[in-house]
Amino acid sequence: MVENTRHQNLISWSPTGTSFFVCNATQFAQEVLPEYFKHSNFSSFVRLLNMYGFHKINKSPRGQRGNNENEIWEFSHPKFQHGGADMLKEIKRKAMDSELLRRETGDIHASFAMLQLSQADLLQQFYILQDNFSSLLQGFEETKKVQLQQQIIIRQLAEKQGLQQSDLMTGKNI
Repeated sequence: MVENTRHQNLISWSPTGTSFFVCNATQFAQEVLPEYFKHSNFSSFVRLLNMYGFHKINKSPRGQRGNNENEIWEFSHPKFQHGGADMLKEIKRKAMDSELLRRETGDIHASFAMLQLSQADLLQQFYILQDNFSSLLQGFEETKKVQLQQQIIIRQLAEKQGLQQSDLMTGKNI
């Protein structure tokens, strides 16, 4: 890509050959990237370079960068040198930082432990609700028995008084 003379106005080696320049990122993304990648997204290209250990050499102070048409991007990698094709095979994708991996694993373990505590708490609440429901059901059954006993007693009293069931319901002869 850098060696292709057709795009020298968009991508070229630095004078020292230890880095390369990308000029007019918008035009570069439209014309050059589709020839080498399945996309034409300059941000994805930069992300890919970073993933393989390339670094942007930033010559403009933060906040004073121009637009993509005027800005010149410079990237370097110790194994990417003009005329150093034999070193290209040594450029490898960066492995995930072990500290980051350890931190993320620790976060996952902590989250899992919190989930287990929440699950245990919810299970305990469920058992309490189950006990409360059983007590409520038992109380309901006992109330039903008392009600039936009271109805029997009322019937017996009514029969002794010579009243009919229908008289009890309408309130006649009481």
